[in-house]
Amino acid sequence: MNVLNKTIKKLTTEEYQQLIQLISGGRQNKPFKVLEAARHTNKTDNEMMRELEVSPSAYYTLKSRLNDKIASLFAQNTKSPVNILMDEVTRVPAHLYGTNREFSIRALTDLQKQLIEYDLSAELIVVYKTLAQLSLYTENYNHYFRLYEKHVAYSLAVGKAEDIFYRFLQKLGMYLISNSDKEYDDLILMKRELFNICELYNSHRLTVFQSIANIYWQCGLPEKKDGLKKKEIEIEQQIQHLEAIFEKYNQDTLYQNINFIIPFLYFEFYQKAGNQVKADFYYAQAKKNIPEICSKHFHNFIVIQFLNSKIDKFLTDHSETTLSELNDLLVSQMDISVSECYHLISFNRFLAIGKFYNHDYNGAAKTLNQLRNTLSMKKFKIADVECRLFQALQYCILNEDGLCQQIISSLRRQLMEEEDQWKSALTFMKLLKTALKAIDLRKKNKRIHSLWEQFQSENTGKNAILKFVRLDESMIRRMSNPIKN
Repeated sequence: MNVLNKTIKKLTTEEYQQLIQLISGGRQNKPFKVLEAARHTNKTDNEMMRELEVSPSAYYTLKSRLNDKIASLFAQNTKSPVNILMDEVTRVPAHLYGTNREFSIRALTDLQKQLIEYDLSAELIVVYKTLAQLSLYTENYNHYFRLYEKHVAYSLAVGKAEDIFYRFLQKLGMYLISNSDKEYDDLILMKRELFNICELYNSHRLTVFQSIANIYWQCGLPEKKDGLKKKEIEIEQQIQHLEAIFEKYNQDTLYQNINFIIPFLYFEFYQKAGNQVKADFYYAQAKKNIPEICSKHFHNFIVIQFLNSKIDKFLTDHSETTLSELNDLLVSQMDISVSECYHLISFNRFLAIGKFYNHDYNGAAKTLNQLRNTLSMKKFKIADVECRLFQALQYCILNEDGLCQQIISSLRRQLMEEEDQWKSALTFMKLLKTALKAIDLRKKNKRIHSLWEQFQSENTGKNAILKFVRLDESMIRRMSNPIKN
């Protein structure tokens, strides 16, 4: 019922009324009751089965049919501004059987120009194949057949590039939570392959895929952050070129659905490059788009990167209000499945950070604990170590010594064979253990200060963790005080 509740609540009033009309029967029928409950309450499946007096199999059949109706509604309402062109393409084969060959060729030639402008490679295949067949007894046959073969290859290349682009973003996320050498090597290969395809063809669609992938690559990897300032002109030009493409081909369905990304890319870049004035300007622009895009699962990666950059912004401006201002909306609207490991880990980590800096240490600990109970993080070592230490920090502040010690002991055993690679993590564990000790407060605070400085000096390279944690004097006193609020 949880997924159905979320989906029904996201519908606009108009969409919900359309759905009601698709349901046969009156207000007393079971589908209507399920819709109303999903729209206005948060009942569980068991509660609904009892209310409807149906068996589990009958109830799940009812839900399945409702999901089909919703899918049909979404399909009808999906905007596709190039539908007119697509409709014309479906009629192209009929030109073979028309009564005026010259008219058919002229009509297809005009359609060809429009398809080229919008870079619709698969549709051009149909047009060129038909033009070749219409020109079978003329010298133009070879010309059109070569164009047909060229666009078959081109269409396959565009399809492959699009697939690489989406897999590249997915792989980048996996690398950021694992620091796996294999994931990094795969990213390099995919980036090179995408570049090679783009070099073969002059295509604005390929340019869009390559540019977005390159910007997230440059801004996403911590080790590339220091060199971003030198690339300001280059990346600005890439984003400006993207914006020009979106404006020129504003009827393209793909571009209409991703043109919002421009302020997100600017914010991501300027925040990582340290240009705070420009970052704040584009943050305000990007923030306006969040209510519309956060409910669309296909945009989860973009939203997560925005939230990660928002953490960097908070570490500069220290505004707890700004850090958490969209959280209620995001929690209610974002649809992240358990299989989206990077999105799930990053989103829950972001929520926990917001709670931590708003002094809701219990809420932060619960968020991290729920994450670890939902998803096994053993494969994502850097994220696993960071989340467990962050959770242990909450327990330390809350005076939950047993829970804190339990995490420290488990993590220490796990990292024992790789001590050289995890010096900063081991130092942070020492810091937490020191905070738990029953010794003189002055000595304890001095020791924590010393360990915190050591942690910061060691916390570099690919295994750097907890970069978002700031232990000031008041926080250290709170950690070391045996009587905590």
